Amino acid sequence: MAQQIPRNAIVCLAQKTRVTFADKSLINRCPKRILRLRNICILVSFLISVIFLYKLSFISNRNTGQCVQNKTTLLILPRTNIDYDDVSLDVLSLRHKLQQQPNQTQDTQVQQLPHQRNLSSSRCSKLPPTLVGRLDTDKNLISLKQLGLKFQHLFNHGRLQPRDCQALQRLAIIIPFRKRWSHLIVLLNNLIPLLSRQQADVHFFVVEQSSRSTFNRGALQNVGFLEALQLGQFDCFIFHDVDLVPLNDKNLYRCGDNPRHFSVALNKYSYSLLYPGYFGGVVGLSTQQYRDINGNSNLYVGWGGEDDDLLERLLNKGYYISRYATDLSKYDMIQHGMEEGNKPNPFRLMLLETARVRQEVDGLTSIQYNKTITDLILFTLITVDIDNEQLLRAAPEYIQNIMATTTEKQD
Repeated sequence: MAQQIPRNAIVCLAQKTRVTFADKSLINRCPKRILRLRNICILVSFLISVIFLYKLSFISNRNTGQCVQNKTTLLILPRTNIDYDDVSLDVLSLRHKLQQQPNQTQDTQVQQLPHQRNLSSSRCSKLPPTLVGRLDTDKNLISLKQLGLKFQHLFNHGRLQPRDCQALQRLAIIIPFRKRWSHLIVLLNNLIPLLSRQQADVHFFVVEQSSRSTFNRGALQNVGFLEALQLGQFDCFIFHDVDLVPLNDKNLYRCGDNPRHFSVALNKYSYSLLYPGYFGGVVGLSTQQYRDINGNSNLYVGWGGEDDDLLERLLNKGYYISRYATDLSKYDMIQHGMEEGNKPNPFRLMLLETARVRQEVDGLTSIQYNKTITDLILFTLITVDIDNEQLLRAAPEYIQNIMATTTEKQD
């Protein structure tokens, strides 16, 4: 008679093999060698399944262009010996030098041909035939002078225009800025060829805030809008962060019936939308739309809140956000740290609660500033001196009271 296995041993064996045995006699009839082989087979099957699932996940991520670790991946620029924060802006002399050069040879005349604009009255196509789609970011750092020499043949008095047709819209691209010359150069080095293929009519306005006051992005956008209109008539204003580089030239830089959000998917957030109401980074509004909402608020001194305030203004005036598909709206964000002069605004949440209430008295109608305008080859540099304390004193009294109360509570 076969020796019976104790009940504890049966339970232990069942747990190891993940099989429930109803009859102890089954165990008695199974040699130990067979049970050991069965356990080995189960283990091998499990390992094969894990390897298969891992490879399947890898292939899926590769096909979608995503990386498992790209949630916090930013575009890192190569190190260079050039200090772009202290770069000289004597590029004006470059323009004067080019204008004074005589036509010595026929080769020189051929190089200057792109300056001559086609006077054809034909309109450019809604979908330009020169688009290529997905792009890779050119991270090469060159000097501002080299950048001017590289693209000066495309520009006519600071204006980029198509050579063989009339653009559908005239664009003003406003870039709020302070001491990020390397970012600006990388952005323009990628954006100018993209806009050229889009057959865009563009003028760049770099609005630089002086270093004496805390960064005020919303106020700089208002300044760029008002000063651009002093220099020309524009159909569309695109407000562009200096550290965002577009990755698809089918992401057409144009304005429509509603404000458009261009930078939908950033590498910082795994090329996905940060949240449904996000309206920052790169946005476009027609001249009338920006006037209707009274521009940006001037009260967001420091980092955070102005994008959400802008959205509240749009919704309050009956507009909604227009976006291209995510595949067309991908951007690379250039890595950077938090600036000393751009610390988080402690009043941003409180201000956001009053966005619609103060819309008519805070914005284009209340901005105060001093400026100096420098005309460069590729862009117009507007250096702005903003007195943030003066802007806050000009805010409605109830806003000042709420800010004073919040400050007392923090103290």
